[in-house]
Amino acid sequence: MILFLDFDGVLHPEITGAPDDFVCRQHLWKILRTCLDVNVVFSTSWREMHTVQELIDFSTQGGGEDLVHRFIGTTPYVLHEPGAFRAYPYYRRENECRLWLSGNGHRHSWLAIDDYARYFSPACTSLFLVDTKTGLTEEAVAAIIQRIQSNLLVN
Repeated sequence: MILFLDFDGVLHPEITGAPDDFVCRQHLWKILRTCLDVNVVFSTSWREMHTVQELIDFSTQGGGEDLVHRFIGTTPYVLHEPGAFRAYPYYRRENECRLWLSGNGHRHSWLAIDDYARYFSPACTSLFLVDTKTGLTEEAVAAIIQRIQSNLLVN
């Protein structure tokens, strides 16, 4: 399974005022240590300003260094052509996840952990929405693990 990961509002609450303080990353580590068949692709907007190695460091430093090999890339950044008509809403992040999957030959199930539902279509069953005010919590982690394990049993 591929886990698409956002940062803002997921690995740190959006309201902390300190986005470089990844206070929720240990929750991500718990997911990865429990679900051994899951790899992570960064879908965060941080991928536009940071290298993959920097994104990995943000996600693993301070106790998750053993998980480095589970982070396998970033989604493509997709913009509409200037002046082109686009149907609203665009569901940008869902489209970027699907492009990464097809471009990398993945036919497996996937889950996106994000705090912004508007980036995904209402019909998207692969979104796990996190409360932007708290980021990942123990309760969210338990639900994500259950969802992943249920999905892996089906596939």
